[in-house]
Amino acid sequence: MNLEPVTFTPIGEVRSDFGEPSDPKTMRNSVSVLIIDKIYEEALEGLDKFDHILVIYHINRAAGYDLMVHPMGDATRPERGLFATRTPRRPNPIGVTVAKILTIEKSEITVTGLDALDKSPLLDIKPYLEHFDSPDGLEAEKDPNYHPRDG
Repeated sequence: MNLEPVTFTPIGEVRSDFGEPSDPKTMRNSVSVLIIDKIYEEALEGLDKFDHILVIYHINRAAGYDLMVHPMGDATRPERGLFATRTPRRPNPIGVTVAKILTIEKSEITVTGLDALDKSPLLDIKPYLEHFDSPDGLEAEKDPNYHPRDG
């Protein structure tokens, strides 16, 4: 297989109180701000109709990876393949987290639920939509009469 490298340009960055990895639960229960580059401010139009978003970011401080890891770094748990975990140390260190929108002001989105470090490059945001992002939505899509709600 001959795979070509892929390059992304960040759309902004994450601001959080965490410059170093910390307890994931503490991080997810804190407030973060997504600073969107002003050239994308218009693209935020309509996002206020949603309660949650998917935040896609580069885990730019992750160093290397191992194919087998202990889940949550807990050595008392058996190792498993890294693709069966949420370890930040990955071949392509991309983080995806569902975050709750608290406020949107111009090009800044204040959220909770995010586990990204301060100044992590922001690659994309998408509205969380049950019909795309949950098992219930996947099941509902089997019904030809199902029409998803958009925001």
